[in-house]
Amino acid sequence: MNYLKMILAIGFVFNLAVLTAQQQKEAYVAAESGLSLRDQPDVSGNMLTKLAYGEAIGVLEETDKNLVVLDGGEKISGKWVKVETRNHIGYVFNGYLSLNKIARTIRLNLDDVKVEIKNLATSDYKSTHDLKDEDKATINVDVSDSPEGKNIVLVDNDYKQVSLFQRYENSFSFMSADANCSSNEWKQFDTEWKPLKQLKSNTFETSTYTEKDWIDFIETATKDLKDEVVDKCGEDWLSYVKTIENVKDFPVSVSTNRVFIKFILTDFEDNITEKIIEFEIPKGSK
Repeated sequence: MNYLKMILAIGFVFNLAVLTAQQQKEAYVAAESGLSLRDQPDVSGNMLTKLAYGEAIGVLEETDKNLVVLDGGEKISGKWVKVETRNHIGYVFNGYLSLNKIARTIRLNLDDVKVEIKNLATSDYKSTHDLKDEDKATINVDVSDSPEGKNIVLVDNDYKQVSLFQRYENSFSFMSADANCSSNEWKQFDTEWKPLKQLKSNTFETSTYTEKDWIDFIETATKDLKDEVVDKCGEDWLSYVKTIENVKDFPVSVSTNRVFIKFILTDFEDNITEKIIEFEIPKGSK
């Protein structure tokens, strides 16, 4: 009898879990500047975190508390809802939620072309950059994302030709069990500009740094630092580096600090303008 009760209890818990999962609906943050998650269904509640534009969350239940906000002269009406994220359970205003999945898009306004960078999460939630009067813009990449392998789309292009190039700023440091065989600071190296792959007439794809690229980078960096390395570690250390085939096996540390995209814009009078986008990569993300 006790065994039967245990089976029934397990079945009840399982059915309850299934019912709870069915009741939870997935929604996506539609506020481009991010959405505050609070511990209470009230604007005065403590903010637990700020949810990023396009982030997926689980809606647990709807409260009876209504809210109307004024956004750019437009009234947004909705309710407070209880939601669950990867790290928190709290309350958000559902006027800025969408049931449809949202692709994160960064928009660049250049002189005679608008540019969209698809599906890239930022740490500051800034989604639009105006480069009409500026030659450079900085995009702060979220720690969970990378500007590599992203589509760049030209919208309303009024240029004769648009060419895109990419380069990296990488850092290198070497270490050893012997404290004397370590660099005291990171050394920075810039890669060469390389053209982006063009998928369509108006779409480019950013490049990705491969394992081979990292191996080549380490070899180049150690050559540039040969005198310092030999002085601290000896010739044997340089010989050892050449035998390694996996970046994780190296007695070195490598990372990407920044990724740059250069736009070369040629108008119909053959005037050329250059614009550069700098992607700041959080430390420790690579």
